[in-house]
Amino acid sequence: MVIIYRIGRCVMSILGDRLREEREKRGWSQVFVAKKLGLKRSSTYANWEYGTREPDLEMLNKISELYEIYIDDLTKSSNKKKSKQDEIHESKLKIAEEILKLPEDKRKIIEDLLKTFKND
Repeated sequence: MVIIYRIGRCVMSILGDRLREEREKRGWSQVFVAKKLGLKRSSTYANWEYGTREPDLEMLNKISELYEIYIDDLTKSSNKKKSKQDEIHESKLKIAEEILKLPEDKRKIIEDLLKTFKND
């Protein structure tokens, strides 16, 4: 029933890559994820990441719930062009990260400046 990525190794590797990315993003091991999914062997999950096997639709649902993402985000290529809004959002996040790296006294100066501009 999982036709969406049964069209060859290329698309299966997309799923495997996404599984690995999502797991590593959270700092989880394959063994931990396998246990969370109720798998008897962690090698089952590892095979999904390696692209040698594929989970069924029921398991894809469990995986998407575990990682709190849509199944489409696991199975589709991310060659989407970023929207202007995405770029602006990323830019704001980078600025915020840089501000957070500053010493507290310098962060206070920036906060005061923002309050001043906001009140104008």
